[in-house]
Amino acid sequence: MILNLLRVEELRVEDMMKRSFSESKTRKDADTHRENMRAASKKLREFKDLQCFMCLADLESYYHTCREMQTLKKDLQRVIASHPTGVKILSTGRVIIVQTQNHKNALGVILSSSTAGKERTFKTLVICDKDATSQNDGKSGGCEKSSSNSPHVQPIIKEKLFNPEGACGQAVLDLKGTDIEAISTQTIKVAAEKIADDVKKRQIPRFRNDPPGQSTSIATQELLRLTEANPDGLEKIDPVSDLHLRDIDLVEKFQRLSSLESLVGQFSCLTCANFQDHFAYHCQKMKLKEDLDHFKFLLSDSSLELLPEYHQRIQVLRELRHIDSSNAIQLKGRVACEINNHELVITELVFQNILSPLPPAEIAALLSCMVFQEKRCAEPELTKSLKEGVSRIKAEATRIGEIQREKGMDMPVEDFVEQFRFGLTQVVYEWARGMPFIDITQLTDVSEGNIVRTIQRLDETCRDVRNAARIIGDPTLFQKMEDTSQAIKRDIVFAASLYTQ
Repeated sequence: MILNLLRVEELRVEDMMKRSFSESKTRKDADTHRENMRAASKKLREFKDLQCFMCLADLESYYHTCREMQTLKKDLQRVIASHPTGVKILSTGRVIIVQTQNHKNALGVILSSSTAGKERTFKTLVICDKDATSQNDGKSGGCEKSSSNSPHVQPIIKEKLFNPEGACGQAVLDLKGTDIEAISTQTIKVAAEKIADDVKKRQIPRFRNDPPGQSTSIATQELLRLTEANPDGLEKIDPVSDLHLRDIDLVEKFQRLSSLESLVGQFSCLTCANFQDHFAYHCQKMKLKEDLDHFKFLLSDSSLELLPEYHQRIQVLRELRHIDSSNAIQLKGRVACEINNHELVITELVFQNILSPLPPAEIAALLSCMVFQEKRCAEPELTKSLKEGVSRIKAEATRIGEIQREKGMDMPVEDFVEQFRFGLTQVVYEWARGMPFIDITQLTDVSEGNIVRTIQRLDETCRDVRNAARIIGDPTLFQKMEDTSQAIKRDIVFAASLYTQ
């Protein structure tokens, strides 16, 4: 189909994709995307450039650095939380640094972990202001809603660990891997079950104002002691060495994150007195730009789901010389356009001159693999010449399958080769030599209806190959295909149907 579309200069393949059924779900909201794009573009024009000389220097670079770090951290935290060694490290008593919307850079200690949901969660005791204790007990860190005014990218500033200004309180949260800012090397002894029971008890209205139990108080005081002794942060585990990671991509991500962390404090915009306001303003502007780019992408050809496969198939056609570098159809492409079934393999058989030296009966027998579809049937008994022909067809199919894999297509080479089934090769060979229909049915366990259908479809394939021979100017192959078609087109197989003719 791609080759036939490329022959029409006035038609783009991408336009045909947009009208296809498989792309209907991505195209149905096109009007909405255009409206959203216009609205985002209008809002973006209302934003003016910052007039702060300190922020103008590198605020945008700082923003992109923070965004990359934020993405890397979330991805890596999710990996650590699901990694076997990471799960072992994140066990009861492990001290971690928590980063959620309501708990910034606060120490916590893991009480237990659970895989009840889609993602592993960690029940954690976190220190907080005493006034916030009753509001936070039992809430999930992953479910805390961010403020509508907070930027979608948080500025990364080296901060001291959270230390309550007044009396120290505590909250028990169900945290996801992305809520854990860092895993420390510290562990403390905690009575996890007693703390969980104490928190559950104080969620009952009549016990809400009761003081925390002894186990809870001891764990809270220990976290507070670690905070006061290490205000700049605790020593963190090294994910690569401590988790024994061997995946090259993960190691490179950790190394990239480490290099960004060493650079993030060197930006001059951090010294601006109004840095937080300017960063939030820039975030809003960048969010609109990203939304605008997103809507443009959704309306472009690049968003087509079929486009990657189309480019892969184009590369295969170039490798096989069906088209040139500018997608102009070559001779092999013109031949493939005449063939309706397994055109790549059949075209190679024609150009490799595999069919021309064979007699008509053997040509018909070998081409039957292009139309026979049953996966399981009795193994045929083949002559030496037919066995050689089968091997050559499989070799060509393997070569094409390997090219497709090299260009990124998903189909395994074995599956591509298995499309060509030689279960009726003997049957068609004897039929083309004149054996009666009643006798060829004894050569296989395939039903009579499937034999008839295969031979009828084989005649169509023979006509396609004959047309291919005419295009390339091969009179020998043209005559052979005429004889092949005459040899199989006889008797009950091509008798007129009482129902359709």
